[in-house]
Amino acid sequence: MAMLGVQRIMTGQHVEANDVMHCFLGLRSLEIDVYFYLLKGRATVKEVAEALGRNRSTVQRAIQNLVQRGFAHRRTRTLRKGGYVYVYEAVSLAAMKDLIRAALDSFYKQIEEFLDQYWAESTKPT
Repeated sequence: MAMLGVQRIMTGQHVEANDVMHCFLGLRSLEIDVYFYLLKGRATVKEVAEALGRNRSTVQRAIQNLVQRGFAHRRTRTLRKGGYVYVYEAVSLAAMKDLIRAALDSFYKQIEEFLDQYWAESTKPT
């Protein structure tokens, strides 16, 4: 979790979707860019790489991470001349909000446990 981003969020500074996704979901900038590109509609790795001006293998790794973590889905599209290609699409914004809320709940519980365990009344500094 990027503490600088958390600090910006907690101090009421202007917050972007990228800040929240990076801080609470641990997504890197490219993964966030790929997510928002896929939110526009289904696309292949090649299409995403070309649109974002990035290397195909780099985009492939970003997409695989999004799929593994449940932020995107992979589908198989059959080609007319035979064969197939994988196409990817992002989960909806509503689903992403739910995932962020779950991450926030987990973060909140971890902080509560930390405070209860390490900052108990008996350990107040003198």
